[in-house]
Amino acid sequence: MSISEHLDAINSAFDSVRIAAFADLSVQLVLAESTKADIGQELLDELCIQAANAFECPAVSAGTSLIPPPVEAIIMTDKGILLTLRTTEFSPNALIFECDYDIKLKDILTMARDTLRKAGEA
Repeated sequence: MSISEHLDAINSAFDSVRIAAFADLSVQLVLAESTKADIGQELLDELCIQAANAFECPAVSAGTSLIPPPVEAIIMTDKGILLTLRTTEFSPNALIFECDYDIKLKDILTMARDTLRKAGEA
């Protein structure tokens, strides 16, 4: 199953997911997406920038932190929830979701983690 098919499956499984994307955060580029409506490239670029910024914490990235960098970030916005997951602390590859507030976080996190695991095995 391709990453695009995985994104389509997640988008179909959750009515509250408006955008599901796979991105390279190191260059802030969306590589694949699944949406419920036509969206512009500008919105995808903005989501990718927000997702990349969610992992930028000076205390953690300085290498002096006692805690490891996060692999998941949840940002509450005026439009809903921006959810970002990556496979490891320093992986540039990430899944990004723009969701309504009523998203079932436990369920989408489970499916997203499984998708990242499968993408890493491919």
